[in-house]
Amino acid sequence: MNQQPKYVAHRGLSMKAPENTVAAFELAGRSGFWGIECDTYCTTDGRWIVHHDRTVDRMTNGTGRTKDFSFAEIRELSITSGNGISDYSGLRVPTLEEVLSVCVSYGMHAFVEIEEYHQDRDLERLVELVRGYGIMGQMSFICFNANDLLKVRAIDPAVPLGFLSAKPPSEADLELIGRLQPAFLDYDYRTATPDDVRNCSRAGVDVSIWTVNEREISRPFEEAGAAYITTDTILWD
Repeated sequence: MNQQPKYVAHRGLSMKAPENTVAAFELAGRSGFWGIECDTYCTTDGRWIVHHDRTVDRMTNGTGRTKDFSFAEIRELSITSGNGISDYSGLRVPTLEEVLSVCVSYGMHAFVEIEEYHQDRDLERLVELVRGYGIMGQMSFICFNANDLLKVRAIDPAVPLGFLSAKPPSEADLELIGRLQPAFLDYDYRTATPDDVRNCSRAGVDVSIWTVNEREISRPFEEAGAAYITTDTILWD
């Protein structure tokens, strides 16, 4: 019998609170999630902040590319959209430190997605930041860019890494995971199948599936042995 998957709150409990805000992550903690997923960018002056889009236009009262802001500039912005926004006021783009603090408070695992940064030294600072929180044992770095994951592996030999992909699973994915170990595959449910999950499991590779918001979609992947299910809502009974 397959083990129950671990549920990961996508950008926090983002169906109930604005995504990637402290409020959404705290709500995930109070709701009993095993972990959260967040998206990170490095500011022009080397601070890691949590935001999803390449620009700040959709979620805030500002405009411009996320990575082009200094830390002080991005903290001046207000979060002005997102699910449940009328229930929250004074929301700002959080620092990664603030999100990790929520994870520590609730004992949640953190899937920290690497988005954009400026130089390799920024990645070193990112790993140092997480080490400083003493949370390396309950976090994973995830990324669509295999080269960024290889860079993180060169910085730290042990932190778990997840390779994100919206493409159908391939042998090359398994080869990459072999180079990255400890590591797992993190697939879009629309391009992966339960059989893909089974095949990876047979090869000794854990699979995470994203972003699943309906129980009838989640169940076949769970039965196939998916290790993690990332969701905007609460899927368990």
